[in-house]
Order: sequence, then structure tokens, then C-alpha cells
Amino acid sequence: MSGNTIHYFARGNTAKGLHSLLESNIQGIKQVFLIDGGTPAERAACLKLLADRLIEENTAAELLHCPGNPEQLEGIIAAEKQSAILLNQFAPSVSGPAVHYVKIPGKATVPAEKEQELLQLAEQAEIARQNAYACFQKALAVHDEWEDIYIQRLNRKRANELAGEWIARLIPQASQNKAGKVKHRFLGAATPEGAVDFVGNLTDGLEKRYFIKGRAGTGKSTMLKKIAAAAEEQGYEVEVYHCGFDPASLDMVIVRELGFAIFDSTAPHEYFPEKATDSVIDLYEEIVAEGTDEKFAAEIQEIAGRYRLFMNKGTGYLAESKRCKEKMQACYTGLADQQTLMRVCEEIFARL
Repeated sequence: MSGNTIHYFARGNTAKGLHSLLESNIQGIKQVFLIDGGTPAERAACLKLLADRLIEENTAAELLHCPGNPEQLEGIIAAEKQSAILLNQFAPSVSGPAVHYVKIPGKATVPAEKEQELLQLAEQAEIARQNAYACFQKALAVHDEWEDIYIQRLNRKRANELAGEWIARLIPQASQNKAGKVKHRFLGAATPEGAVDFVGNLTDGLEKRYFIKGRAGTGKSTMLKKIAAAAEEQGYEVEVYHCGFDPASLDMVIVRELGFAIFDSTAPHEYFPEKATDSVIDLYEEIVAEGTDEKFAAEIQEIAGRYRLFMNKGTGYLAESKRCKEKMQACYTGLADQQTLMRVCEEIFARL
């Protein structure tokens, strides 16, 4: 994928709290630069400058977005250079690669009269974030009720047959005996702006895209897990994208060597075929008893309403946490200028 830039989340605001999938993405990386010092905005600005430089040089880059502010980055992986550049506070346990700490020169200060406000804002931001996770946890419990309606009416035999058919269609017997590699990521995340995903970017340029349609509990994640396992068993490099709401579930599998992506194409990341090579797999039609939607329409509508209520409340708390952090940034004075940040970036680039 030389010269390409892909976007994803390595961490997510999930129903099980803040969940990280960073580790598998830095496998094979020989050196990691951890950016420390400065303010959050200064560190984010450094990463943006570095990402822009890599793109200008047509270097393949993986841009890891921040779930608390998806417009900002919290990491960059440049596999061609066997290097990663990460914010130190998001990668405290990196082990294996050589680790280099790069500190932004410390000019930023907080005036004495702002110190108490800064502490209060930090506490408020954390409380709001934890409240968001509590809302998402309640939403997950409601989602389980939703799933149960369809799980009870699945044709499990046909579901297993269908998964086997798609594995046979998508995963050829590998010509070489090699170990598979799996990278775990999030294609989207719950953010202060609502659900954000990078499906379009991640699947761009792939020969085939398979859109799985269905309902909650119709086996989309189970099917994806079976396909991912089969691809790994045959020795392929597999990108496994977890659900940003429930990391135990999967939303997408990509095997670039085979030129395909297969993904859960339902809300909140609902997409439809755009090219002649796109295909739909409708699990509701294939494996759910006919008339289930109609028979349970009132119950489904009530459950969906409760689910949306908790999800919207959780998003509101994330937005509150973001506002607190923006106010925290405003407490600082003496911020680094562009030239200072450029020097930090040059220091890193000289060692890539």
C-alpha cells in the first residue's frame, strides 16, 4: 500500500470503557517515538505536521484518530520506515521496539489564578467521560434485548452453512505455508460528534466489497469472526475491525492481499453498494424466520427508542468532556510557536 494513507481508531469509547487495540498494530515496528511535554493541543499539532510531511513525501501512513476528538490524531504508523509516532500518554506500555522520547520544549504555563480552575475542569472532564461509559453500558444491555428477538428466530444450521460458503468463496488455500498476521482496530468510534467511521477510506481501492445487512443478533459478527479465523489459518495478513460500541463484536474484515473487505453495513455505519463490484449479503433474508420484523414491530420500536436515548445521553457526556478539555487548553499561556513545533518534527524525521 505504498503511498496510501489509511485512517482508523486504535482506541474507542465503548460500553466497556476506554478500550485500546494499539498493541497488534505496532507488531514488526522497530522504533517508537513518544511525544511528551507541552499541552494536548501542542502535541496534536506536532502529529498533524508529521502526518502532513509523510503524505507530502508519498510515504504510506496509518493515521490513528483520537476518539475524544476525531479531528485530531493520537498516533502515526509508518510501516515502510518500521516506525511509529505516538502520544506518550496513550502508549505507556509499549515494549519490544526501541523507544525514543521526544519532548516539546516547555514554555507553556498555567497562571496561579487558573490552577484551581484547571484542576476542576480536569475532574469534570473525567466525570463526564465515565458517565458516558455508564450510558453506553446501559445501551448495550438494551441492545442485548434487541438481539434476543432475532437470536430466538435464527436458522442456525443455515447460518453455519452460509458462513462456510463465504469462507470457501473468499479464502483460497494459500500456496505457501506461513503464519497469518492479525491487526486489531476500530473502523469507527463513539465521539463527542456522534458515531464517526472511516469505512470509505479503509475500503477505497479494494477490488471487492461485501455489505452485510441484517438486524441486531442475526450473526453478522459471528460470520466475520469465522472469516477472519479462516484467513489467518491460511497465512494471510488480516485486518480485524472491532465494534466501537462493543469491542467483543466485529464490524469488518479486510484481507488486502485478496482484495476484499466484508463489513457490517448497518447503522451507525450504514453504507450501500456504489460500484458494480460491490455485493450485499442479507442475513435477515437468509437465516431469520419470515415475518419476524412485523410480528415484533412494537417491541422493536420500544427497544430502539430506549437504545437511542442512552446512546444520545452518552454522546452528550462525551461532548461535555471535550468542552472541559478545550477550556483547560485555554488556561495555558506561553504556547509553543509553529517554528518550535517544526523543530520537534524535524528531530523525529531525521531519525526515521
